[in-house]
Amino acid sequence: MRIQLDFKITNKMHSLYQSYFSNPPFGVEYFKSEFRGINKRSFGFFKKVYHLLKNLGFFHQKVIDRLNDSLRKDLNFDLIHFANHLGKTNKIFVIDYETVGSFIGTDFHNQKFKNSLIKILNKKNLKFFLPINKEALKSFKLFFGDSIKKNQEVIYPVTFIPKKFRKTVNRENLVVFAGSSNIRNEDIFYAKGGYETLLSFEILAKKFKNYKFVFIGDIPGNIKISKEENIILKEVVPIEELYGILNKSKIFLQPCYSTPAMMFLISRWFKLPIVTYDFWANKEYVNYQNGILINPEKTDALKNFNIPMVNKKVINQIKENSKKNSKRIVKAIEKLIKNENLMKKMGEEGFKLVSEGKFSVENRNKKILRIYREALK
Repeated sequence: MRIQLDFKITNKMHSLYQSYFSNPPFGVEYFKSEFRGINKRSFGFFKKVYHLLKNLGFFHQKVIDRLNDSLRKDLNFDLIHFANHLGKTNKIFVIDYETVGSFIGTDFHNQKFKNSLIKILNKKNLKFFLPINKEALKSFKLFFGDSIKKNQEVIYPVTFIPKKFRKTVNRENLVVFAGSSNIRNEDIFYAKGGYETLLSFEILAKKFKNYKFVFIGDIPGNIKISKEENIILKEVVPIEELYGILNKSKIFLQPCYSTPAMMFLISRWFKLPIVTYDFWANKEYVNYQNGILINPEKTDALKNFNIPMVNKKVINQIKENSKKNSKRIVKAIEKLIKNENLMKKMGEEGFKLVSEGKFSVENRNKKILRIYREALK
């Protein structure tokens, strides 16, 4: 079975799709979409013009989508799988999505646009919607209600870490935070909980001198950095270096207000308990058996139609709540540091989820293969 995975003209692939190519279902082969007139030589020029026009406001999202569709080559593939965006095609297709924003952008109140979307999304050749978690599906239902009669199946992102990176080692006293390597801007620093993490690390570093607290990710220049010697700051590191750090660590921390995905899954492969906020879909990944969910102070980070979004207002709220939230993070990390048995037990439970449970490659492949076959009937 030949599947065309479409990432738009930019051809930028989020790391959550890597496992489709590296660990596909048996009998399935994936190919990235190709576009007329876009090759290695012309892509750089096209990208500059594309972003220039977009930033100047010359492109409405619908115009950009039409451009993608008009240039895409629908070649000899059995089915198109659109990755977190809506494309137009006469071929059989499925589409995964992060929230209803994958379809509407921020055009929440344009009824005409909504009606046109409902028509497109009810077309016969669209066979399945694949929300990446239950909260994504909730977002879709809140916006569209019962106006779209299509199959919906949650397909969680997965990853696989080869054994050579998971060698048995003596664990060091390391607590690790890692931000996003796919999106790198100031907003994502706050969305992933970077601000509260730095405050928490400052307190923890003074309490637990025998531990090191590793922060991996970009930090805005205006953030005050603690001078405690056992706080280690690293920019985004190559993936194999990240694996090496996680393999010898004890706890993973990411108190995020955004879509949980790769770092939760990666840390599970190294048997690390996860400490995060009880926000949006985090509870689908973390529970009392495999980590600690912290109730954060209320913010406006959950927008219309159940869409997580961090803006200037939310960033200010995060800063205002940071002292209270950082104390809660400290309490959770302290609980694990003082109970190594609990730490190990949670790590093992998390490992089961990615090696054989709902976040395993085997589970994803079984579901997605069935969906492709049903779509092609």
